[in-house]
Amino acid sequence: MPKIRKVPFQFTNEVKNGKHILTLSGNVQKKYWREDDVINAKDIREALDAVTEDILIRLNSPGGDVFEGVEIYNYLKSHSSDITVEVTGLAASAATFILAGADHVVMNVGTSLMIHEAATFTWGNKQEIQKTLNALETIDESILSIYENQTGQSQDQLKTWMEEEKWFTADEAVEFGFAESINKKLDPEPKEDIEAMIQNAVATAMASFTASHSSIDQKQKDTVTNKQKPKSLVDRLKKGE
Repeated sequence: MPKIRKVPFQFTNEVKNGKHILTLSGNVQKKYWREDDVINAKDIREALDAVTEDILIRLNSPGGDVFEGVEIYNYLKSHSSDITVEVTGLAASAATFILAGADHVVMNVGTSLMIHEAATFTWGNKQEIQKTLNALETIDESILSIYENQTGQSQDQLKTWMEEEKWFTADEAVEFGFAESINKKLDPEPKEDIEAMIQNAVATAMASFTASHSSIDQKQKDTVTNKQKPKSLVDRLKKGE
C-alpha cells in the first residue's frame, strides 16, 4: 500500500444558505479521548442528529478504522435528510464508506478514491493467525456488500479491485458508480458584444436627442399659438383706437 501523507484534521459544522455543511478532514477512527483529532461516528451523530435541512459533507480522508467507517455509513444511511458528500481531496479505504452512506456523491476535479482489502497486524501461533484471517475474510465480505449496493458492480469485479488496491480518478469514480458527478468550474459568462453595446448606446442617445428637440419644437409652437395676433385696422377703428 502506498504511503499516504497524514491529512490535517478539520471538523466544522455550520449552516449556509439553508444547507447544513459538515467539513471532515483527517483519519477515520474511534474517538477514545476528547483531544483525539479524528473523524468518528460519535461527533458526526452529535453534529447531525437534530438536522432537518439538506446536508453537505465535504470530505478529505485517507481512511482508517473499518468498523468506525461502517458505523458512520449506517448512520448516514438511516438519516432522514438528503445527504451529499463532496470529495475535496481524497476518499480512501474506510472513508469510502462515508460516500456509500450518502444519497449523492460529487468528486471535485483532481480528487481520488481508493478501495482495498481489510488489513491488520497480528501475532501468535497458527491458530491465532487463522482466526485473524477468518475475521479479515468476513470483513471483506461486508465491505463488498457495501460497494455492491452503492455501485451496482459485481462482487467479482469489486473483489478484483480490492485485491489490487484500486485507485480511481474522479472520472473513473463516476464511471464505475462510486460517485454521481464531477464538480467542474462553471464556464465564464459570455462576453457582451461590444459592437452591439455601441449600437444600443447610439440608438438610446439619438432617441433621447429626438425626444428633447421634439419637446422644444412643440413648446415653440405653443408659444406662437398663444401670442395675441395683431388687430386688423377695422377692429381698431371700431374700438376707437
